[in-house]
Amino acid sequence: MNNKALFEVSWEVCNKVGGINTVVATKAAVLAKEYKDNHIFIGPDILNEKENIEFIEDTDLFFEWRNQAESLGLKIRLGRWNINSKPMTILVDYTPLFAKKNEIFTDLWQKFKLDSLNGQWDYIEPAMFG
Repeated sequence: MNNKALFEVSWEVCNKVGGINTVVATKAAVLAKEYKDNHIFIGPDILNEKENIEFIEDTDLFFEWRNQAESLGLKIRLGRWNINSKPMTILVDYTPLFAKKNEIFTDLWQKFKLDSLNGQWDYIEPAMFG
C-alpha cells in the first residue's frame, strides 16, 4: 500500500449541496482505515480562498508539488476535509475556465454530444470543475 494512492474527485468534497456529500464522507471513514493518507480527495474551491468550515488548509502539505502546480497556473489549496477521518484534500479553483466556457462546451458537444445549451449554473459549475 505504500506506493499506491486513491484519488477521489467529487463536486461535493467540502461542499454540502446534496446527498452525495454524505455518501462520500461516510465512505472516507472506511477507506481511511485501509489507505490512511494515501486516500486523497479533490473538490472544487467553491469559496475561492474564503474560509470554508468544511476545509482545514495546510500550507505545508505537498509544499513542493503545490508550488510546481501553481507555477503551471493551477490555483489550488491543500489541507484536510473537516470530517471525522480528516482525509487529505485538494481544492481546485475552476473559475478561470469560465472565460473559455463556450469553447469547452462546444468541444464537449462535438466529441460527446453533451448538450449544455439549457444548462443552468447548477449544471455549468460542476461541469466546468470536471
